[in-house]
Amino acid sequence: MKRTNLVILPLIIGAVVIFYTRPFERATVSDIDTPWVRTRLLSFTRTSQPLVQPVQTHQDEATDQQFSIESTKPRSTGYQPLPSSVIDRIKVFVLFVGHARSGHSIVGSILDSHPHIVIAHESNILKKVSLTTSKPYLYNELWKNSYLQAFSGHGLRTADSTKKGYSLALDGACQGLYQSYIEVIGDKKGDMNSKLFAYNSKRFESTIKKLRSAINIPIKLFHVIRNPYDNIATSVLYERFKPQIAAIKRSNKSITVNPNIVDSQIKAYFYKYRAAEGVKQVMPDHETMEVHGKDLISDPKAVISDMCK
Repeated sequence: MKRTNLVILPLIIGAVVIFYTRPFERATVSDIDTPWVRTRLLSFTRTSQPLVQPVQTHQDEATDQQFSIESTKPRSTGYQPLPSSVIDRIKVFVLFVGHARSGHSIVGSILDSHPHIVIAHESNILKKVSLTTSKPYLYNELWKNSYLQAFSGHGLRTADSTKKGYSLALDGACQGLYQSYIEVIGDKKGDMNSKLFAYNSKRFESTIKKLRSAINIPIKLFHVIRNPYDNIATSVLYERFKPQIAAIKRSNKSITVNPNIVDSQIKAYFYKYRAAEGVKQVMPDHETMEVHGKDLISDPKAVISDMCK
């Protein structure tokens, strides 16, 4: 993927930090960070392999030019299918893999805010590939999802979203929009992709082959990795308190949970982690990249820039 001009990064650094450092999550992690939990995490070892650089594509002079988001951002005129001229110019297809509550949503939203990148929010595109290999259909499904997430009034990328107690809207950015053309398109559905591999690895490999045949462009797989305590803590809360999750986040109160729920979510974490590693084995090394949450917090500009090479 070519290095794109990420002039919008100063606008979104604050959003990244807020998303990852909500007092709610800090409190709940400390609640379950006990010796009993630690004994179940001893087998966790974080991969020490360096980040694999994204695949390189042809540099386009137009994307090297400086531009103002406010002056070039297209106005929303309602969803319309992508013209063939836009479809034919797309160069890279993006997929995510990993555990739920790892930060896939914020990473996907940041990428989607670029004027030449469209990243859907949980379109579940691989399931659709099993039904059809029509490139226009697949691309338009991703584009429509991105648009609706920003403009439908109930998507996570709308400014007043209350679906999960927070919004992933980035002021002044091109979420749900694109400027003239698209070079990168994809789907943020990391947890489900891990599950699909775990359910039937052979079928998953077959689906990836179908996707490659349909789009005939490089694929980029991002594995977003978060501290396992955070993954498990938030998974426990969503398992036990999902209907009240937004109110609980706003209250910033400690929560008491059944230890059996914690134990089951620990097991689920490792099940999905092993599946994510399996997915990466299916893909060539040059098409995979690990994105660590702590690195995104400490230096978001560097991490996003590496992803956009």
